[in-house]
Amino acid sequence: MTDSGLLQAYRDHEWELLRFLARRLGSPATAADIAHDLYVKLLGEPELPQIRDSKAYLFGMAANLATDHLRVERRRGEILAEIDGLVWRRRDEMTPERHALARAELAFLATEIAGLPPRCREIFRLHRYEGLTQPQIADRLGVGITTVYKDLKLALETMLRARQRFRATAPQDKGHRK
Repeated sequence: MTDSGLLQAYRDHEWELLRFLARRLGSPATAADIAHDLYVKLLGEPELPQIRDSKAYLFGMAANLATDHLRVERRRGEILAEIDGLVWRRRDEMTPERHALARAELAFLATEIAGLPPRCREIFRLHRYEGLTQPQIADRLGVGITTVYKDLKLALETMLRARQRFRATAPQDKGHRK
């Protein structure tokens, strides 16, 4: 079986074709994929009669495949952006129910914080709200760094358990929950 004129032109100009597609598509990997698609297409093509310039015809076919690929990718991006917008909007939308649930959770956590020992509450406040490091808190309060570490650990574990209890008993939000 002999190769068609276009298949022979592909083999003769493969590297030029790959460079052409890479420039057009901006990606050597995508260019190789499109070139392979072109090769497979040429394998299935019968000999076309009277093509004056096989190279020009071949590059025209490659350009058309690249244009089709770019069009599909652009549309795919548009669709994904639309979907992403819908999903994020719905997922992060602050509905009155979610607002009320968040306020109830904050009130519950505030009650839990109020139940901590005074020094533990102060260490938590200095760390979380004033952004002080553990050594800075130890210096300011005149306690050891181990004391700061243990009190901070107690506060955070208390908050975590309280949040878990609240979420286990709160009405389920139909939106996004972690």
